[in-house]
Amino acid sequence: MTFPLMALAVGAALVGFVGVPAAIGGSNRIEHFLEPAFTASVHAGASHAEAPAAAEHAPAAAAEHGEAAEHGAAGEHGGGEAHAPASVEIGLMVFSLLIAATGIAVAYRFYVQHPEISEGLAERFAGPHRLLTNKYYVDEAYDATFIAGTMGSGRGLWVVDRKVVDGAVNGTGKLTVISAWFSSLTDRTVVDGAVNLVGWIAQELSYWFRRVQTGLVQNYALLMLVGIFMFVSVYLIVR
Repeated sequence: MTFPLMALAVGAALVGFVGVPAAIGGSNRIEHFLEPAFTASVHAGASHAEAPAAAEHAPAAAAEHGEAAEHGAAGEHGGGEAHAPASVEIGLMVFSLLIAATGIAVAYRFYVQHPEISEGLAERFAGPHRLLTNKYYVDEAYDATFIAGTMGSGRGLWVVDRKVVDGAVNGTGKLTVISAWFSSLTDRTVVDGAVNLVGWIAQELSYWFRRVQTGLVQNYALLMLVGIFMFVSVYLIVR
């Protein structure tokens, strides 16, 4: 923590040199750096509010123009912002430097030359010392509210993601797998079974037809004679 504070101190010192006030010969360039950001809305509102009034009181303004010209010099000196004299600014600067030097001297004596003094004060004023040492417990309060709340909400979102979102996705996946298994079972047993049954029946019936369909003309002629003989026999018997 020491090095960040040193870096901030260097930056503060440099900015301080840029903002040297006019009371001790400086230009104080940083004095009005952020002034437009705070006064722009005020000037805009004032201009909109003054426009109707200026239109209504135009004749009166023309009549008072001569009187305003007479008091122009007084307005230049007294109409602007009031500033403290240079002696007051220098006195406040010297007072601030004295307070800073006194604090540095006291801290050097209590913590470097005679550290037993600071230890004795810490024991004597244990409550305020503990409060200041823990920086008014700001970090603890921040951890107990914002950090703990953020961590708790993060854990809650993680639980919702694991139980609800992932649970829904995984449940949908399991249902898809189960339905696919039943679909595959139906396809194997019913659809493929029916197709295979038709093929098996055709195969078994074709066996006997294959025995008859030999492709030999002699066999076909013999079958024709047998058929004719049977036909004639039946005709003669029935007659």
